[in-house]
Amino acid sequence: MFEGKSRYYGHFYYCWLNGSVTTKELYIHVENGLITEEERAEIMANQRGDAFADEV
Repeated sequence: MFEGKSRYYGHFYYCWLNGSVTTKELYIHVENGLITEEERAEIMANQRGDAFADEV
């Protein structure tokens, strides 16, 4: 399903969907090289869940 994506793409994708990762954290994960900027944009194009309040 996540062929050709970074190792942690699927993890952060599902965390975004359930709301357990924030916008700020995704930017940090890009800076740390865990996902690419393009992958971050793809993830954030989806509706975010509400497990935790988002930090922008």
